Amino acid sequence: MAGYIKINILGKEYSIKSDVEENYVNQITEYLNQKVEEVLKTTKTVATLNVIILAAMNIANDYFQMKNLNEETIDMVETRSRNLIEYIDSQT
Repeated sequence: MAGYIKINILGKEYSIKSDVEENYVNQITEYLNQKVEEVLKTTKTVATLNVIILAAMNIANDYFQMKNLNEETIDMVETRSRNLIEYIDSQT
C-alpha cells in the first residue's frame, strides 16, 4: 500500500509517495544526503542542481563498482563450482 513519506534533502522537505517501508526510504535519503555532503566538502559549487548532479554521479559510480564486484564474484563462484564438479566426476 503506497503512502506519503516526508524526506529532507539539502534542507528542503519533500513529500514522496512510496510503496516501500518508511525506514528504507529514510536509509536512501540518508545515503543521498551523505553523498551531497561529500560533494559540498570537495567542491566550491553552490548551485543546488550542480551539487545534486555530482552526488548522483558519485552514487552511479558506487552502483557500477558494486555491480562489477558482484559480477566478478558470480564468475568466480561459477568457475569454482565447475572445477569442483569436474573433480568430483573424475573421482567416480
